[in-house]
Amino acid sequence: MLTIKALSQSECGMQEYYDMSEQQTFTLVPIVYFQTRHNWYFEGRYNYEALNTASAYAGKVFEKKAAFSYSFNPVLGLVAGKFNGGSAGMNIEANYKKISFSSQSQFTFSLINRDQNFTYSWSELSYNAANFLEAGISLQQSGEYETKNKFDKGVFLKLECSRWTLPFYVFKKSGNEKFFVLSLIYEWTHTNTFRNKNNRNYNNN
Repeated sequence: MLTIKALSQSECGMQEYYDMSEQQTFTLVPIVYFQTRHNWYFEGRYNYEALNTASAYAGKVFEKKAAFSYSFNPVLGLVAGKFNGGSAGMNIEANYKKISFSSQSQFTFSLINRDQNFTYSWSELSYNAANFLEAGISLQQSGEYETKNKFDKGVFLKLECSRWTLPFYVFKKSGNEKFFVLSLIYEWTHTNTFRNKNNRNYNNN
């Protein structure tokens, strides 16, 4: 059922997330990733799992390109800095005409204190209103060790120009507090053979 393109495209990208809450806390979250022609996937993050913490992930993308396109990408990672441990996750994308769905989930564990273990996911459902404009709804889930999951609901707009994407998110926490996420994304694709071509966030503990 899956079509894996062994000689398709190599892809790389850079993402910079700016997270600001109503208390005016401001956090930079840079992310870089690279996907080889054989669909091996590598990603580096900073301030994602926790403040002053770096992480590195590796995995492989399995995908099918058709009228209904989808991909899933299991990854394993190491986390070091203020938080030290490991992480396992899954990135999922699906596209049908102008509708897109994406989800990034992970379980991250501490080597020092299991009370710091947590789960996290960021999911999006969007509609491509124009070649340069995408809008949708988003949901963040976070859960620490032996605590109830928290859900932050949000809406977003994405402006696209060539290889650049500018998303803006507004999230509402369960206590009615709002926080905002502004991102700048640059993606580069190198094509070696033809393939039809029809993005990922983070948790600051």
